[in-house]
Amino acid sequence: KTVGLVWSGTHGGDVALKRAGEMLQERFRDVSTRFYASSGYPSPPETLKQAGEECDVVVGATAD
Repeated sequence: KTVGLVWSGTHGGDVALKRAGEMLQERFRDVSTRFYASSGYPSPPETLKQAGEECDVVVGATAD
């Protein structure tokens, strides 16, 4: 399975998403991740659409 990690560009969100991806890969053998960086909050619909089409599940995060 592929997990899409969508970051809206807010401070620290990328760190949280990358760690979440690492934790999923540690726990589940057949999981891969794809990272998507967008240029603002909220993430543009095009980014979310792409992630949804390319991945089995999508996780988004914001942080400040």
